[in-house]
Amino acid sequence: MPIQVDIAERKHDIAEATFRVAAENGLEGVTIRSVAAEMGASTTVITNYLPSRAELLVNAVDLLGDEWVIQLEKIHADGGDDVILRAMRASVGWDDAEQIRCQFWVDLLTAPGRAGQVDDHLRKTAQRVRSIVEDMLVDIGHREPGVTADLLFLFAQGVFVSIVEDPGSWPPERVIAAAERLVDLV
Repeated sequence: MPIQVDIAERKHDIAEATFRVAAENGLEGVTIRSVAAEMGASTTVITNYLPSRAELLVNAVDLLGDEWVIQLEKIHADGGDDVILRAMRASVGWDDAEQIRCQFWVDLLTAPGRAGQVDDHLRKTAQRVRSIVEDMLVDIGHREPGVTADLLFLFAQGVFVSIVEDPGSWPPERVIAAAERLVDLV
């Protein structure tokens, strides 16, 4: 009888291993073999789910994007007058694990010759996140939901770069305080 494997869980584990390998060896160090070694698994375990390096990277990008979207959708569903403030706190708060993920994301954005698949997934995630933020703003009756969604989204993206570039200057408390002030201003 074959072993039952939860495909979503396996892909999640592969993505987490991908982040760890990228943190240790840079994006160029992410290979099917290195991710398999990080997991203590064979390359066949990886290629059974993700047969190419591009798909390995897309899987990790998807995990990042999906988690952000799910988090924002939950905040949106919970509603309330402070929905934007809660969304920004959730989007820019970070810890060591989140810094590793941000490093992966920044490395991927700046990688020469990255696969078109990766670009498509990055773009779709950005559009989904920005759209959710705009929907939140519409729901609370904000006077300029489109431009404000752009501003908040760009702020969050800039935070990702800043915590990779100089995490010591941008502790979570400082970033969240800046996000709260931005929400007050818009």
